[in-house]
Amino acid sequence: MKISRRGLLKGLGISMAGGIFVNGLPARMASGGEMKMPKVPRPLLPSPSRKRVVILGGGYSGLYCAITLRDLAPDSEIIVVEKYPLFVSGPSHIDFVAGLKHLDEITRSYDPVAGRNITLIRSEVMEVVPDEKMVITSSGLIEYNFLVISTGIRIADEDVLNLIEQPASNAHAWELGETVEMRKRVEAFKGGKIVLTVPPAPFKCPPGPYEVACLLREYFDNKKVKAEIAILDANDKPQPGPLAQKWTAVLEARNIKYMPNNKVIEINAAGKQIITDKGEKVGYDLVSIIPPNKAATFIKEAGLGDPFVDVDPATFKSKKYDNIFAVGDCAKVPYTKSAFTAALQGKNVAHYVARAMGLDVKEPAPIINICYPYVSSKESLMVRVEWDKDGKMLKAEADDPKKDYATSRAAWESGLINGLFGA
Repeated sequence: MKISRRGLLKGLGISMAGGIFVNGLPARMASGGEMKMPKVPRPLLPSPSRKRVVILGGGYSGLYCAITLRDLAPDSEIIVVEKYPLFVSGPSHIDFVAGLKHLDEITRSYDPVAGRNITLIRSEVMEVVPDEKMVITSSGLIEYNFLVISTGIRIADEDVLNLIEQPASNAHAWELGETVEMRKRVEAFKGGKIVLTVPPAPFKCPPGPYEVACLLREYFDNKKVKAEIAILDANDKPQPGPLAQKWTAVLEARNIKYMPNNKVIEINAAGKQIITDKGEKVGYDLVSIIPPNKAATFIKEAGLGDPFVDVDPATFKSKKYDNIFAVGDCAKVPYTKSAFTAALQGKNVAHYVARAMGLDVKEPAPIINICYPYVSSKESLMVRVEWDKDGKMLKAEADDPKKDYATSRAAWESGLINGLFGA
């Protein structure tokens, strides 16, 4: 189900303005827009009367877990906690920044998922209390029998000096609000130096920063806007590893300066400079810093891992609690942090949760990844990786840019979306 752009922006406006909804009901707000939390959070739902699985996060991994588990464990109660009112497909953030898609093309209502007898609670997770088997949200507490954490990554702005104090100095395609802002800045850019940065691995969507650079090169060339584009990479080679040589050739062919082993540690917004751990001071007219990627702070506070949830890569089960699982970008697993592997992890963890319930379900297939990174709006690379059931990489292959792969990319993302919401 698509929604109109007007409806989308209205929905996002509500969310970004601080209104957190629980099944459509606004949480109480204190004066000044600050969330008013009671000293003892009230129960949001009655205690479980049957096996209750609470899934934190309504992205690809969380939703695929929910719909798969509904089939495997039809008598269970499944609850998804998600802070945003609408689903926006992560891979298309890059398309939006480069003007290839509108937001309404990549946005869906959660209603089709709720229609599968899955409860969606629109609220923000504040705390997990594993010993009490409860989640505390901004709207109250929820008890669980089993917990699946699929909250994705947290952008660690605090790891770049001055970035929190000067948020208006930066924009990137790794969060929705930032993506919208970056699109505005790209449209307003009149020429000069663009600097894109890459955080230390692992991070969400490893090909993404290089895709953005290539699409911006095409965009500004088409606009006849002079743009000098540079990438400062904290890693020693472009990511992911199987694509490193392909990316090096692509960037060189597009006159994009690539500077590896340069981790951004500071921004000087007034002087329009970023500083690396090598002491390099790089000037810019437009900057896009992707800070280090970590898991939500409540995960560390609950003792579940740092910077990601410590899990068994085969079963996604917490190494500390038998009834807690984690998948996708927030989990410490060897799989690429991509939408495709997140979806497969969501499906697989559903099997292991069902097994933990005592149900007789088959062993899921090992995780694979396939991705088609843009080198232009009309051509994409291809990378495919296979792992065994314990997360050991078995095979990796990559291919040069092809027009067919750009077509495959569109079908690839449509397949992921339609698997959740229908065509």
